[in-house]
Amino acid sequence: MTRIENQKTTLEPVLVKVDRQGLTESMHRGSAIIYHATHGILAAWGNPDKVIFPRSAMKPIQVFTALSSGLGIADEQVAFGCASHHAEEMHITMAERWLLQLNLSSEKHLACGPALPQHQQSLISVLQRANANQSNKEAIAKRIYHGCSGKHCCQLAFCKHQGWDIDSYYEPQHPAQQALFNHLESLSDKPLEKIAIDGCSLPAPAMTLIGFARAMAQLASPQKLSQSEQKAASHIFESVTKFPFLTGGTSAPNSVMTDKSAGSFFVKNGSEGVYACIIPEAHCSIVLKMADGAMRAADTAMAGIIKAYATELKIEASGANHFAELSMKNAAGDEIGKTYWDGEKPKI
Repeated sequence: MTRIENQKTTLEPVLVKVDRQGLTESMHRGSAIIYHATHGILAAWGNPDKVIFPRSAMKPIQVFTALSSGLGIADEQVAFGCASHHAEEMHITMAERWLLQLNLSSEKHLACGPALPQHQQSLISVLQRANANQSNKEAIAKRIYHGCSGKHCCQLAFCKHQGWDIDSYYEPQHPAQQALFNHLESLSDKPLEKIAIDGCSLPAPAMTLIGFARAMAQLASPQKLSQSEQKAASHIFESVTKFPFLTGGTSAPNSVMTDKSAGSFFVKNGSEGVYACIIPEAHCSIVLKMADGAMRAADTAMAGIIKAYATELKIEASGANHFAELSMKNAAGDEIGKTYWDGEKPKI
């Protein structure tokens, strides 16, 4: 692992704009890469060497590490392990069943910390139940509602499969995390820059944008990897495209885009404006990081790149079109502006 020096601040290009009734109100800068597993960078915006925390966009690699060890889990569990979910009923049920299968308790064994559902109807249901049981002093927020509970279930399953201690599975020195670090460095062909801590208590490795792109491209085109790794990569893509809403939610942009891709790509969001996409048929990945960390801009930037290069990458981009130019409405439902992709289109 190398030591991060103070990065030079470079002005990254504007990728996304927000217009209100014809006047540009906000602009979002960032860096992005389309990366081919064999040929390298096909198109780039901004700084490919920018050091980033991939955050939840690297969840497929965390699941990949577990599956490569020989862990056998169902397709739904693979998809849920890659999730940043909204705690809809399907997500809560998946977590409960998985923990029951492992003979573990959500509140005792999940290290992600308590949270409330992000899905509005689920949140209303939780609050209504709490109100109906006012005498019950049990906390309303639950670890099982946390958007990373699926990843943590997978980590616990990985540890049980390997015979490792589960009490400290989230610590950077734990064998499960060391295995992840080794895979990240091997797939990216670069040393990690730093190990920080994520919002869910698991380690948050830092790496260059191009290193992350290279790693994700290996999942899209795993032919040079070991047999167990090839099998793991294929299992992940098949699972997340089969159960896209388990990886986010019924209204999550990454889930909607994947669902309408006709199995041609999978997109995964990460906190602070990070996104990743794997496209097996094209042997490519797409990764990006918005400079200001805005997720609304990251959704649109990823959708914009997918829409712009749909023909060249031979993918079904209909699900991305909506997010590439997203209508902005006021509380009364009137259209008052738009958020849209405004990046250039280098030839590939």
